[in-house]
Amino acid sequence: MRATLSTVIHVDVRPLAADELADVQQSLPPEHPEAHVRRLADQRAGRVTYLVAWADGRALGHVLVRWSGTTNPELRRLLDSRERHPYFEALLAHPAYRSQSVGSQILKAAEALVQQRGFRRIGLAVAVENERARALYERLGYRDLGLGEFGNAWSYVDEAGNEIAESETCVYLVKELTGQAGENRDRERRHSE
Repeated sequence: MRATLSTVIHVDVRPLAADELADVQQSLPPEHPEAHVRRLADQRAGRVTYLVAWADGRALGHVLVRWSGTTNPELRRLLDSRERHPYFEALLAHPAYRSQSVGSQILKAAEALVQQRGFRRIGLAVAVENERARALYERLGYRDLGLGEFGNAWSYVDEAGNEIAESETCVYLVKELTGQAGENRDRERRHSE
């Protein structure tokens, strides 16, 4: 059942727990079968935080926060002379719950987490043809960093065991995070120097 476009669904966004994996796999079938399992393993290793949005016991969306930045070699090269910052990927709101603030709430929760860890900037890639996602990001304060277009390629093994390669052309957006957490980190740095 799809609610009207004016409906806002309030979600609880939190890191995925191991005992929630089956629920996420059932509610949010991944782009590829091993995605949720791999993201949970990376979270356990401390490389990422895999945030999932929940409402009434059902997973409605997710985002992956990569603490050391993008893993895309081309984008890492373009960003090489700039400061490293966390990177958001795999933002998804279940299709039945789009345009109901789920994606915005996921992003805001992820931004708050990044800010709590003392970072002042966050980045993400968006496919040039994904105008709807880019409009959301820009509405929330993300701006094109001016790196131009770059390729984003990945591969995965499908349920039949076949390796599938995909790619898209993206632009890189960043958001400057302001507020207490970043200011405290800067103040602590100045006092320790």
